[in-house]
Amino acid sequence: MTRSLFLNGLLTLGLMGIPVFGQDSQAELPALNPAGLEQQLKTKAWLVVEFGGQTCIPCKRMQPTLLELQTRFQAKAMVRNFWIQQYPDTARQYRVMLMPTQVIFDPSGKEVLRHEGFWEKTEFLAAL
Repeated sequence: MTRSLFLNGLLTLGLMGIPVFGQDSQAELPALNPAGLEQQLKTKAWLVVEFGGQTCIPCKRMQPTLLELQTRFQAKAMVRNFWIQQYPDTARQYRVMLMPTQVIFDPSGKEVLRHEGFWEKTEFLAAL
């Protein structure tokens, strides 16, 4: 089987809903763009942002925890992704040096907590 036929077969399987290596079968939180991030910081609500990447394995591993946090906090806090490969200037503005980086902003838009790397759920919840 040639490489192109093999890859086409994997793509077809992925389109049929069968998980394929490299595709994330988990749900993800919505991702903010720079304008959306600035808008969220002005809403007077708590904001948890994971600065990461769509192909970053630790970032993908964080998604279930982040989704659980969003469900748990509902209207009390917004939990969102921010894809730094798409907006590197904004990532530099927020001093993101490692994927993933989780930043928690208080209702005034001030950063109150930062964690770099994969954050175990129990440690994340304890910090909150």
